Parts: sequence; structure tokens; C-alpha cells
Amino acid sequence: PSFDDPVTNVTAIAGDTVTLPCSVKNLKDYKVMWLDHRTKTLTLEARRIIADERITIERPDIGDWNLYIHGVELSDAGKYMCQVNTVPVKIKYVILTVHEPPEIIPELSSKEEVFVRESDTVQLVCNVTGVPTPTVRWYKKSTNRRPYGYNDKEMIGHDGMVLRIRNISRYCDDVYQCVADNGVNLPKSREIKVTVQFPPEIHLPTKKLSQAVGKETILNCEVTSNPSMYSAWTRDGITIQNSDKFKIDIYEDYKNTMTLSMKISDIQKPDFGVYRCEAQNEFGRDFKDFFLYELVTTTPSPSTPSAVTTTTPVHVYVFTWTPSVRTYTPRREYHSKDRPPLATKKKPKG
Repeated sequence: PSFDDPVTNVTAIAGDTVTLPCSVKNLKDYKVMWLDHRTKTLTLEARRIIADERITIERPDIGDWNLYIHGVELSDAGKYMCQVNTVPVKIKYVILTVHEPPEIIPELSSKEEVFVRESDTVQLVCNVTGVPTPTVRWYKKSTNRRPYGYNDKEMIGHDGMVLRIRNISRYCDDVYQCVADNGVNLPKSREIKVTVQFPPEIHLPTKKLSQAVGKETILNCEVTSNPSMYSAWTRDGITIQNSDKFKIDIYEDYKNTMTLSMKISDIQKPDFGVYRCEAQNEFGRDFKDFFLYELVTTTPSPSTPSAVTTTTPVHVYVFTWTPSVRTYTPRREYHSKDRPPLATKKKPKG
């Protein structure tokens, strides 16, 4: 007897049915048996020897003695032997490799939402299994400061089951994703939302404002905090509530930031003074003061017409004397009206 190939490599995915081929020529009266990677006899001719019902012999052709393993497991991987009881024994080796798709173990991984205080170090874990060992990559899905429904994913850190973020800031508050891939079936992923907590910070776009009696005005205060627990406009230590005089609206500007807008109607003299915007959570407190002044308008007095100054012009007379000799440049003499011109002597004839 002889085999078609002395060695065959077979790769299967855990859970599938795998075929280990063995084709014998000129078998005659000899018998075929299968042994597993532990040298345990599995079959003799077409009969199963062991109790494992996953094992069967399939013979699509007269010379085929193929071993089928249904629902193959990782533990089934190894070197199998198809033997013919000749002397010496003839053996064909079939090397079975079993792959397993990646899986993420939730119980050994970080929770789906992690809370951390600003400036601390956070450690995110994705514990995975699979054969071959999966590669784990980390991504940050930047949902902040983006249009609604838009996700921008960027790869961060190094490959591995653990991602460490040191000295974390509020700008790291986002959704993180680990993706495990080993080339078997589709990759597996898990998202972890990281929430960074920090004390309140208050910003006043304008700290001072003047307004006239009887008018209305609006005071704005921006509060940034996480979590947002308490924020209000106060005066003299008393929280201002909505009334006919005051109306407070809250606007969500962007993540972790809101604006407290307070409208003051029909301002009277007692309404001028200091207003305080304050906020507090479990990590701290902040406040800023706003100064509202009275706008006093004054009417200017009529202006006195200025005196008109009259200037008397000064006349200048110009006299020209042309000498008889033409080789000289004419000389001009200038005299004022208050000084008569000098008399000119006539040159005697001769």
C-alpha cells in the first residue's frame, strides 16, 4: 500500500467541521487506523473506537479513509496519523491547526464607562482571546466639537491590551475603542466612554455694564464644570429666582459648558450694584462678580458764539527802476505805504 501524500497540513476555525484526508492505494487486505496527536487510537477501518461522537470516517471514494471532526476545538490541534498495519507500519501525517476568532472578555476588561479626575492617570483594558494571538489597537472616537452624528476616529497609543493615559485633561473626555484582530473572521471591538471630572470654572464675557433707569439689560455667565451640580446668579448671598424683575435662562453651549443668562427688567436705582455668578460641585467652587452701574445722561449747555476777529490787510507797493545800462539786472525795491520811495537823481547831459 501507499499514500497519496506523506504529510498534509490542514487549518480549521474552531467550531467548524474539519476533514483530515487519507487516501491509500493498493490496500488489499491491510487495515487502516487513525491515531490522534496523543497517539490515542480513534478509528479502526470505518469504526470509531473512542466515545467522542464528533469523530467519524467518511469514504467518498473506495481508497479514501478521511477522518471527520465535527465542532473542532482548540484542543484538537496537533499531528494525526493515518496508519496501515504493514510491517513496518506505513504512516501518513496530517498536521491540524485550529484557529479561533478574536473575542473580548467583558469581565476582565474595563467597564463601558470610566470616571476619572482631571490630571490623574487612567488605565483602559481590553482582555482578548484568540488563536493566533490577536493584535489589539486603540482608537479615539472624537465626538466632541463635531457636527451632530459625525465621528472622527484616530489611532492612538501602542498595540496592546492596556492603554494608559497619564495626566489626563478634560480634552481627553471622549469615547475610546479597542479593536482585536487576528485575521480570523471579523475583528471584535469594544467602546469605553471616559468621563473626566473637574471643578467649576466661571468666565464673564463682560464684567461691568452701565444702564439707565427704566431700561432692561442682560447679564451672561459661562460655567464650565463636570459634573454640573449647582450654578446660579446671587446678590448679597441670596440666590436670584425667576420673577417679574429677573428671568434666568440656561443655554447649553458645548460639552460641559453652559451659559446662565439673566435678564433684568425695568431697572431701578436699588437694582444697581454687584451681582455674583457662582458654581459648585464635589471637586470645588468658583465665582465671579458683575458690576451694574447707573448710566447718567447730561444735556450740554448752549454754546456761546465766539467773537469774530477782523484783520486789516497790509498793502505792499512794488516799484521798478530800470537803469540805462542794460547789462545789469533790474533791481526791485519794496516799500510800504508808510515809507515813501527815495527820490531819483537825474543824470546831467553831456
